[in-house]
Amino acid sequence: MSTHNLIQKSNLKRDIIFQISTDIENFHKIMPKYFKSLKIISNSLNEIIVLESIDFFGKNIEIKTKHIIVKPNMHKVFILSGPAKGTSFIETYDSNSNGTDISIVVNLKLNGILKLIPFLKILILKRMSSVMSEFIMCAESYSKSI
Repeated sequence: MSTHNLIQKSNLKRDIIFQISTDIENFHKIMPKYFKSLKIISNSLNEIIVLESIDFFGKNIEIKTKHIIVKPNMHKVFILSGPAKGTSFIETYDSNSNGTDISIVVNLKLNGILKLIPFLKILILKRMSSVMSEFIMCAESYSKSI
């Protein structure tokens, strides 16, 4: 498993972007290009188990994830099934004078044949950084409708 830190900024206030990021039930509306469907199978207090249909490098895959939401600023995502089973993302949202600093600590684990492709982790991390930028733009646009 390899650990990486992705850091970006948003103009949105922390509470707004955190609310959008943790709105699991509607997340596919914010980023339909990547999240085809989300089905909540368990929801208790601050832990949500979700079956997700996602676009993974142009291929539609099904994964199960666990989301732990720690208000006001932490969202932990654990991949429970699929080719990246064992991967986790710890998102932290910190207020700054212009909006929010967003940090994602990625503990990336690939399984099966995927772990034999040496450059795949680099490609995935670059893609994640790009998707993170897209999310921020989508969230800033989406915030105008809520």
